[in-house]
Amino acid sequence: MTAVPCHIDPAARLAPGVEVGAYAVIEAGAAIGAGSVIGHGVVIHRDTVVGEGVRIDDHAVLGKEPMRAALSAVTRDDRLPPLEVGAGCMIGAGAVLYRGAKLGPRVLVADGAAVRERVVIGERTIVGRGVTVENDCTIGRFVKLETACYITAYSVLENRVFVAPLVAT
Repeated sequence: MTAVPCHIDPAARLAPGVEVGAYAVIEAGAAIGAGSVIGHGVVIHRDTVVGEGVRIDDHAVLGKEPMRAALSAVTRDDRLPPLEVGAGCMIGAGAVLYRGAKLGPRVLVADGAAVRERVVIGERTIVGRGVTVENDCTIGRFVKLETACYITAYSVLENRVFVAPLVAT
């Protein structure tokens, strides 16, 4: 079922049973798995892959390209692979997931969280409300990143790690 108005590019692929909220935008090449629910005002950028049974709450942005300031120390200008969101994930309202990230199955990314490019998150991990995971991180399985913690670029967190609220690495 598709609510109107929204924009779904003809080159996007939606499996059976996908629900799309009003004012959602799904760009060319995006693939949405069966039974997924996409909230109002969600933006899914080109080529993003969303597994089966994924819930994406209102105003989330998936597959965003990173920005670089004119004087940025980052000189890297790679072509990032598409964002991949595993089956059964839950993406909260206002969350931003960047192109080049990969979420395993049943990951929860809570409201207002940000997951940057080239981040890999293992299955059943919780990325809490307002958490930021910077670029090039590896987060294991069954990890809990609690409210508003900050994980710096190039960090590696093993399986079953707990990071308390407001902790910055």
